[in-house]
Amino acid sequence: MVVIAAGLFFGYRLVSNYLSPSTGDKQGPSRANAADSARQNWEQHWASPTAKVPTWFDVLGVAESADVAEIERAYRVKMSQYHPDKVAQLGEDIRQLAEAKSKEINAAYDTAMRLRRR
Repeated sequence: MVVIAAGLFFGYRLVSNYLSPSTGDKQGPSRANAADSARQNWEQHWASPTAKVPTWFDVLGVAESADVAEIERAYRVKMSQYHPDKVAQLGEDIRQLAEAKSKEINAAYDTAMRLRRR
């Protein structure tokens, strides 16, 4: 019983520390600066010669020969995981990462749909 109570207490403290807004004096970067920073980080990551640019089927997690129904289902699942509004309460940094990932997912979906229409 003591072990369960201790686990609940420490789990609660851990979660509350991560979900509580910061109380520091420093202000986060503005939304435009944060978006520019995220874009630069993204470009730097994929600009390295060893980095492999993900293809649309890698991003969506489907086979290259997937049909439209599979692509749409994978798109909906990925967007439900990475939608910025879903993670808004977790902090601005997480939201920016989710926005970047959702843009990547949207671009992959658009590419897949354009290829399937041909």
